[in-house]
Amino acid sequence: MSQLFSPMELSKQSSRKLIIAGVATTVIALGLAVWFASPSAESQVTVKVPVAASASAGKAASAAKPAPAAAPHRAAEIKDPAPPAEPKPIRTKEQGAAALMALPELQAWSALIEKNSGGKAHGGLLEYDPMPRKLNGKSYWQFSYVENSAESALRWESFLVSSSDDEILVEDATNDEVISLARWRREKHPAKRTAIDN
Repeated sequence: MSQLFSPMELSKQSSRKLIIAGVATTVIALGLAVWFASPSAESQVTVKVPVAASASAGKAASAAKPAPAAAPHRAAEIKDPAPPAEPKPIRTKEQGAAALMALPELQAWSALIEKNSGGKAHGGLLEYDPMPRKLNGKSYWQFSYVENSAESALRWESFLVSSSDDEILVEDATNDEVISLARWRREKHPAKRTAIDN
């Protein structure tokens, strides 16, 4: 037994079918747009959406224009971090030597050597390695303070003089370490020194 529908009911069913058809068309169009916009698509394809009877379906379809295909994403190269840049020299080797000889301890030692030797020996600097020493990312000139006479040059102390700032370090041969001037003065008492072996 067939069911009879009034023209009003048929009109409602037709409207529902059109709305469902419009929504389905929009969903398919969006799905195709996403698929073609993905990096795996080799070329861009334009999808034409059929005109939907419903106004809202038409607006949704026009808003779903496919985006241009994105360029394939390359993984960034992983590189080791660059080593820290070495500070630029602000003083030459000669300026470093002059700063070292200006230390009050070396001034006192020079006067003492002159006095004790009757002017036959002098205090001075000897560069014991012409290549700068690298320490904690900085370069240091390497000098020894020596008692210099006609017969020999006797080392009193060895120093590292920074080429990039005013730092001066002392090589502690007893403990085989490099120490600051402040620690050297505090622990070794160089102002009281009167001979090579003090």
